[in-house]
Amino acid sequence: MSSRPPRVLYVCLERIVPGGAAATHVRAICEGLLVQGFEVRLEAEQGKSRSTGLGAQVARYRRILRAAIAGLGWADVVYVRSHFAAFPLAIAARRRGKPVVHEINGPYGDALVTHPRFLHVRTLLRSMQRAQYRWSSALIAVTPDLVTWGRRQAGHDRVFLVSNAADTALFRPDGPRAARQRPFALFFGGLVRWHGVDTMLAAVRSAAWPKEVELVVAGPIVDTGLRDVFAALPPNATWIGPQPQADLPALIRGAVAALVPISDPGGRSARGVMPLKLFEALACGTPAIVTDLRAQADLVREGECGLVVPVGDADALAHAVAALAADPDRRNRLGEAGARLVAAEHSWTARAADTASILRQAIQARR
Repeated sequence: MSSRPPRVLYVCLERIVPGGAAATHVRAICEGLLVQGFEVRLEAEQGKSRSTGLGAQVARYRRILRAAIAGLGWADVVYVRSHFAAFPLAIAARRRGKPVVHEINGPYGDALVTHPRFLHVRTLLRSMQRAQYRWSSALIAVTPDLVTWGRRQAGHDRVFLVSNAADTALFRPDGPRAARQRPFALFFGGLVRWHGVDTMLAAVRSAAWPKEVELVVAGPIVDTGLRDVFAALPPNATWIGPQPQADLPALIRGAVAALVPISDPGGRSARGVMPLKLFEALACGTPAIVTDLRAQADLVREGECGLVVPVGDADALAHAVAALAADPDRRNRLGEAGARLVAAEHSWTARAADTASILRQAIQARR
């Protein structure tokens, strides 16, 4: 048996934008696998694209796939951030007898929310993705419901739960707190409608929203249809744009609550959500206000580390912000519980160890 470290070829076909959730996840897992004794080769493209056309998108897929297929001879196992366009790589790996593990972050429809230009070929794309799951050595899913869904799609039981996490060295309860003129509730992350943007802005306008509390929104506008919305915000709401990740912990620690009001358009969140921002907020000792979607609501209720409100209910969100703003003792109690929970169970170190174990099993099964 070779004494060299096991080699994992990590393939991400979506563009990795610094500061985005995908970039954080990919970086954390790659760095964690190195610590776990793997050699890691990442095939992806990073940074913002100057062109958003279909031709540029397909060209990006081709470049990444060409490099990934060329790297199959080097790899002991292939790790794919699940994507319909990885189909040619799945075929090539199958022919070479290379084990492939897919990370599932949502059902098939998620890709079509991000890439609506492919709606007219959705049946073909779903078939391509399902075939990848059926050929896989293992699947990794981020919520329990996605584990169940993945087993049905794959036709096998090699589907494991490895959710999101937080960098507990960076996101921690001790440290400076951002100071603003007024107390504030914080949303941070990419600005798309299904992140509950409409609900948050309606909540700010609600009579139940506390007048002394500002809504601060930090993050890039991903959904271009929201540009006009953020150009004309109400007086008690402020968009501060994308923030460097190193600056986020102080901003989170300074907030009375972190808002995670994810919605469920077309049932896209019906199998549960476990967003990265939730773990990062809790790790900083700030209570979270989340919508009643499986996984994230379960975590908050069981961990007693925040409040849960109905999906799309702006008044309920406003009442929750008011409740936490008015009760510092409750706020501290919930925040401390969240920080303990993430430090004990939801660090990227733990997630990398889980992922490494699954990859080693996949390699061993092919020998």
